[in-house]
Amino acid sequence: MKLDAQLILNSEQRMFANPRRMKLLAAIAEVGSVSQGAKLSGMSYKAAWDAVRDMNDRAEQPLIELAVGGKGGGGASLTPIGERLIKLYSLLTEIQSRALKSLMDESVPLDSLLAAVTRFSAQNSARNQFIGRVTAIKRSGINDYINIELNSGLTLASEVTQRSSEKLKLYPGREVLAMIKAPSVRLLSETDVLDAGNQNIFSGTLISHSVLSQQHELIVQIATDQTICLMLELDECKAEFELGQVLNVAIDSTQILLATMDE
Repeated sequence: MKLDAQLILNSEQRMFANPRRMKLLAAIAEVGSVSQGAKLSGMSYKAAWDAVRDMNDRAEQPLIELAVGGKGGGGASLTPIGERLIKLYSLLTEIQSRALKSLMDESVPLDSLLAAVTRFSAQNSARNQFIGRVTAIKRSGINDYINIELNSGLTLASEVTQRSSEKLKLYPGREVLAMIKAPSVRLLSETDVLDAGNQNIFSGTLISHSVLSQQHELIVQIATDQTICLMLELDECKAEFELGQVLNVAIDSTQILLATMDE
């Protein structure tokens, strides 16, 4: 099933912007004229002027600057707020489209806004992305130590500066996205586990092993619904791996990037 929707922005319970009006604004920005913009966007001259006047009258700041007179009825250009409206509308339309596609993808969680946005937004270079909630914050010097309970039930500890903690508005119960690049995950021997200090240590089963560009790519299942990826250089790791074997991995608390949704 393929769903689509038209994005309509209302102001005081009245339609303010819709696809037709936004197409007109984009055309005006391109040709510098309401009359020519009307032709380009498939609107009548009167409908275009009515739309321009309505949006300018109702917006806190004008969206279109008009120059009366001259050939073709005068010139027109978008104000900075008008340009921002076009960009915002385009972003919202893309987000709406991606969200609708997630309906048939059962791997996309729909009980968490942060988790859903993470799945259908642009990808980043961090292979490991975990959703969880802050359970405790301990302040020490200029840093904050953040305990996070992941949705899988595991606990992750992250160390961030107090400034970052305040910027992210972290507090117990706050939902966060924890991102960890694969090279930041280390493989530990049984001896290393005892000397790992305050790092995050997880034990799991190797479920995938590939050799890519002179590197081992290992995927370890550390909980029922949680895997972690790590990369090891071939010339530094001479170990042989078998699917199903138990591995211990460590993540330095300072190598965990946190992200939150604006409240």
